Amino acid sequence: MAVLPFYMKNTLQIRFIRFLIIFGLIAALALGLTACLAKTPSPKLISITVAPSSPANLAVGAMTQFTATGTYADGSTADITDKVTWTSDSSMLSIDSWGIATGVTAGTANVTAVLDGISSQPVALAITPVINPATGVYGNYYLGLVTDDASGETFGGDGCYDNTGDFIVLINNKNAADPTYAQLVSFLKSDKTDKYPYTAANDTPNTYYGTAKSHVDLTRIQNIIDGTAEPGNPDVCSDFAERLHNDAEIAGIRCTYVSVDLSIGLHALDAFQTTDKGLIYIDDTGAVPGNGISRCVKTVNIAVGQAYQPVSLFPTPGWSSTWDVVGIVNSFQVTWDGTW
Repeated sequence: MAVLPFYMKNTLQIRFIRFLIIFGLIAALALGLTACLAKTPSPKLISITVAPSSPANLAVGAMTQFTATGTYADGSTADITDKVTWTSDSSMLSIDSWGIATGVTAGTANVTAVLDGISSQPVALAITPVINPATGVYGNYYLGLVTDDASGETFGGDGCYDNTGDFIVLINNKNAADPTYAQLVSFLKSDKTDKYPYTAANDTPNTYYGTAKSHVDLTRIQNIIDGTAEPGNPDVCSDFAERLHNDAEIAGIRCTYVSVDLSIGLHALDAFQTTDKGLIYIDDTGAVPGNGISRCVKTVNIAVGQAYQPVSLFPTPGWSSTWDVVGIVNSFQVTWDGTW
């Protein structure tokens, strides 16, 4: 049997020893790392906070973002918006996995975030109605545009309620009722539409594409109904008739818009079906600036072929209550609600 030289034996022993040492170090390092990892578990989730906690009202069809913040047992916090399960307790509000909520129908809903068995406090959200662009309906109100019965043309004004397309927009109230004559006079006395001055007509015709109603600023109309915005000042007769109509309907008094073709041109006014004195025509067009007349609320009898001559309902001292003849009535059209 051959015998290895001494120096070869020594070399193999050294290599073996080195292998054992390196293997041992690696094993020790792995065991130590495992031990370290085992000693630092993830902190436990103890609460979830949803923001905003007092969100503003959300309109139907509008969206808003919710976020969720988790608080852990070690005092740390983290954004867990995309980790929680978002829920709404009502079909009036939908919410997706990213916390984006969408108003579906008017009402209230509670939003909650859930993760690992932990639930946030519910956040209440009110979903508010908006004017339906297809029907013009908004709660007890519904909109109508004034069109010519013969031509189908949509009548325009000078931007009193609609500052985009300058259409005559009638605000109708489902709960409005026919007044007594005394109730009508009381309303007209308190209404200030006639105190605005009449200005020269804007003869530029409306030019638009698509439907007239698609050009109406519904947000502005809704704000006017809600009382958070005011209509523009009336300039021409159609504006005065539009504003008086809408003031009356919002006040709960049923009113109709009247278009008149006079021998000198077109004119507009309103009418009220009183319960005791029948149909009363009211011309609320303001006076030319500087003429000294304090109130311009006028009654007028309308009949084809007859003179159009208003009479002051609240005469100004020193002035005749009878106004000059404006022209002869060729035809007229009564529009109670308009079309949408």
